[in-house]
Amino acid sequence: MKLFPFVLAGLLAISTQAFAETKIPIPTPRPEYVMETSERPATKRTFLSGTRLTLADCVFMGLRDNRSIKSAYIDRVTQKFDLRVAEDRFTPHFFASGEVARQRIGGGASTTIDVSPGVSMLTKSGATFDFAWSNSASLGDDNRTVTSAVEVTVEQPLLRGAGVEVNMVPVQQARLGEKINRLRLRATISETIGSIIFAHRDLFLAQEELKLAEDAVSRGEELLRINRALISSGRMATMDAVQTEADLESQRLRVLQANQQIGTTRLALLNLLGLDLGTEIVAIESLSLKKIDTNIDRLISVALTQRQDFQGQLYTIEQNSLGIVVAENEQLWDISLFARGRFGGEFVTGAQNQNVADVMGGVRFSFPLNDLSRQQQLVQADTTLRGSEIQLAEIRAGIETQIRGSASEITLLWKQLAVAERSHDLATRAIDIEKVKLNAGRSTTFQVRSLEDSLRAAENQLLAARLGYLNALTRLDLQLGTTLDTWRIALKD
Repeated sequence: MKLFPFVLAGLLAISTQAFAETKIPIPTPRPEYVMETSERPATKRTFLSGTRLTLADCVFMGLRDNRSIKSAYIDRVTQKFDLRVAEDRFTPHFFASGEVARQRIGGGASTTIDVSPGVSMLTKSGATFDFAWSNSASLGDDNRTVTSAVEVTVEQPLLRGAGVEVNMVPVQQARLGEKINRLRLRATISETIGSIIFAHRDLFLAQEELKLAEDAVSRGEELLRINRALISSGRMATMDAVQTEADLESQRLRVLQANQQIGTTRLALLNLLGLDLGTEIVAIESLSLKKIDTNIDRLISVALTQRQDFQGQLYTIEQNSLGIVVAENEQLWDISLFARGRFGGEFVTGAQNQNVADVMGGVRFSFPLNDLSRQQQLVQADTTLRGSEIQLAEIRAGIETQIRGSASEITLLWKQLAVAERSHDLATRAIDIEKVKLNAGRSTTFQVRSLEDSLRAAENQLLAARLGYLNALTRLDLQLGTTLDTWRIALKD
């Protein structure tokens, strides 16, 4: 036993020498921009400055300043004038032509004056009337000749080009085209409103994600304070707080990312509103949700009545049916009755006045024998009509597919919303309970961090469920073609 102290001293000397010779890893120094967690001030809630804009504010500002809507209204100027030109088809068209000339031939000079006002008109039966009053005068050095005569021409088709039905086709097609153009305007405005709504909600989502990220940072800082208190009291090892600090820094990074997303979504919304991209705005929206009726039959019936593409295709089919009328009429022979008359007189200096009374009438005909181009027109009109009918069926099938999909999505999202709210409530209660247990020494930091992860996931799921449900309702509104009715927008065209 007396040798034991010497043996122990020898062993300690050997261990000390071996430890001194062992290479101890030195931790890599931190970059200068990394601040110790203990040096960081407590995170403050970000105050979003700028004009508060509700969803309704953005919609009506977009109606006033959105460039796509302005462009659509500019196009309407041309479209309405095209209709006016088509409806002017049977209006009498007045004209006047004339010429004044001075000529010299040899040693003589003369002045020639021609003035011919007139009017032409097409009737709904296909008849054309042309009236011209021709006045000419030749004023020479020795004589003067003045001629004044009225010329009247009437022509009435009997087969091709005859009848009110075929002559009214261009006007009817123009009126149908005007209806299609109005539907396109409604579709453009509806789609623009939908884009504004989605952009507003994207900005609102980014703002809410910033709040959630800052809440997570606050909870992380609170957990870190608890850890430090437990470390000070000797109830927790210092290394156990390292992961808490890492999680806290991760949430601070999430705050920075949320701020960047706010900037991106704000620019997108400002661009749609046609505002200065430097304007500071804040999106405001109420998340009060209610369940809607998703009866498939009722929704499809509304869509077939209100959808701009379906109604526009019906008008297109009607236009193509009128094209069949014209093509069938083109297959007929060209037989017309015509009459021409010229009445007036000629006055010559030094001679007797001469009266003019010429009348002519007859039948004009043209019988094509092997002209396939006329039959080609009928074939093209028929295939165009049948193609438009098939396209209508495709549009209807697409509408039904969209409506059924949206109705199922809305029903599922409503159920998910209830589950997400329940999950969020339970996650909040669980982390509060676990923090109490941690203070009492009956839990661990690891367990609290795990519940914190669950709470963050529940918060994100709840926010996504709420905005997802609202966006699904907006998509359904667009698919039904009732966006303008929902927002009580009456087009002033």
